[in-house]
Amino acid sequence: MPRTVDLDARRREIADALLRLVEARGMAAATMRETAAAAGVSLGAVQRCFATREEMVLFALTRINERFRVRVLAAVTPGASPREAATTLVTEMLPFSEPARADARVALAFQGVAAGDPLVAAALGVAHKNARAFFVGHLARFGRTPVDATRLLALIDGLRAPLLLGHLSPADAHDAIDAHLSELL
Repeated sequence: MPRTVDLDARRREIADALLRLVEARGMAAATMRETAAAAGVSLGAVQRCFATREEMVLFALTRINERFRVRVLAAVTPGASPREAATTLVTEMLPFSEPARADARVALAFQGVAAGDPLVAAALGVAHKNARAFFVGHLARFGRTPVDATRLLALIDGLRAPLLLGHLSPADAHDAIDAHLSELL
């Protein structure tokens, strides 16, 4: 009797392996063959899940966005004040914890590729639009505007790489977040 495979679960496993590869070795390592090896499956299994490398990479990008979203939502305390909730949201989207550092390394690798790859650029555009909509929805509950959401995303984007590369200390980043949120809220 042939073995049945949960295709969605297999696609997620393969995408997670690709993200680990990208984190460790950069986008150049994100081949179908290398990803298959990292996932512990055959190249044929990868090819049954993804017709092309591009399809696999774009699916992996949705996985990292999903990881960001799950981590951020899990960290917000129900009933938190607007300031506490905003601080948590911003902090969770920055590389302060090891899971966030791993995701930030991968996100920066995708951004580097996006400059020359319109498909990755478009996928990142969707991710940015979704993040902005998330912040717009959250901040609207507190009477804030879409411009405020854009400002928060700019703060996150501006702090992510310097934090990850060690050019900015976590204390300095927290000071910048506090000052920004004090002005905003």
